[in-house]
Amino acid sequence: MLATKQIGLEPGFLQAFRLFVVTRIVFWVVIGPILIVVQMARSGNLTLDEITAMTTVERLTLPNVAPVIVMELLLLGILLLPQAFRRLGQSFVPVTLIIGLVPVLIGFYWWPSENPLQSPFTIFFFVMLVLIAWQYPFRYVLAYVLGLTLYQAWLTSPMTDMPLSVDAGWLVLQGAMMLLVGYVIVQLVSLQREQRVALARAYEQQAAANRRLQRYADTLEELAVSRERNRLARELHDTLAHSLSAVTVQLEAVRSLWHLDPDAAQALLDKADETARSGLTEARRALQALRASPLQDLGLALAMRELAQQATQRAGAALELHVPERMVAGLSPTVEQEVYRIAQETLENVARHADATLVLLKLEQSASSLALTIEDNGRGMNAGVIQASETGGQNHVGIRGIKERAALIGGDLEINTQAGRGTRVRLTIPLPPSPASKFVGEPRARAAPDVQEEG
Repeated sequence: MLATKQIGLEPGFLQAFRLFVVTRIVFWVVIGPILIVVQMARSGNLTLDEITAMTTVERLTLPNVAPVIVMELLLLGILLLPQAFRRLGQSFVPVTLIIGLVPVLIGFYWWPSENPLQSPFTIFFFVMLVLIAWQYPFRYVLAYVLGLTLYQAWLTSPMTDMPLSVDAGWLVLQGAMMLLVGYVIVQLVSLQREQRVALARAYEQQAAANRRLQRYADTLEELAVSRERNRLARELHDTLAHSLSAVTVQLEAVRSLWHLDPDAAQALLDKADETARSGLTEARRALQALRASPLQDLGLALAMRELAQQATQRAGAALELHVPERMVAGLSPTVEQEVYRIAQETLENVARHADATLVLLKLEQSASSLALTIEDNGRGMNAGVIQASETGGQNHVGIRGIKERAALIGGDLEINTQAGRGTRVRLTIPLPPSPASKFVGEPRARAAPDVQEEG
């Protein structure tokens, strides 16, 4: 198959050529002698000497036909052997067509007929025309028809002793029909060739697109792994990092006071133990949150309510909650997840560091945006803490984490804080336009109305 492509064979050409050669071999061995017998039977009024003297019988004897049959077998062997493709190369098609045309020309010379339509070699000439038009442009068809017409005209001329009565009108008609058939075949093969080229080009484009998609998928996978690492880093910071840092500081204080003030050292040691246990509880809670997403069970509105209530309860603060009972449809799972995590990180910071007595959480959604506001009346932060988080300070991973989450979903995060006057965090996320705003169905758990709750 590779060799046939290299020499430019049209699909199906080689198989048709082989079948044609096999048919001609059968003609020379079987059909030809039968036709001779039929011709002699129709000439019943002739004597044996007259039948023997017939030109066809004289020329189609075994000694004369044997070289033609050998030539046909040689041609069939060339068409069947793969080595012939490699040895002949680009000359394979013209060589085989010329070899295949010679027996047909000889047969037409040996088998004269007063009516060309009764000659089997007229059919063979048309089949050769089909093979030439199948493989070559129309100018080759024109050359073949012109050469064949001149050959037949020569055979019918007084210069030869052929008993043919083919006139010029028949030759012109035959040539015109051959040109018409050859032109149609050339056009059909050209159209098929163009379609194959277009299909191959489309296949190459599809393969290139598949390669680009594969690279894109690999990039997304790497990005997903990177995001998961960052998320785990933020989760570990929210749980273990705070607790371990506090335990480390307390143990250093215990070491300093161990000999100077054993009672104070013991108190710090007890506090360190309490901090370690609290950190362990928070780590287990975080791991549990990683295994089961509250968003899938409760939806964003109820999950935010539950998150705020648990955080303010741990902090011992009052809660002012403004969350709608139902959210308008259109939020992607990624946006909901990141909004929830930003609220979780912010509320954990309030519960651990703010010493606030009142926490406000407001979730608002319009047709064009989603806004989350978390505000407390706690200790607040100075401007250096915010700047340190922007420059990548190791002690401010939490603030940097919520900024990364906000940027991930295209949100705008504002942190307004002042030492001794609390902190206000506001996240605004633009939403794509929706053809129709409709509310999500009732959540699985019943939502409470907007009330001010005491922690």
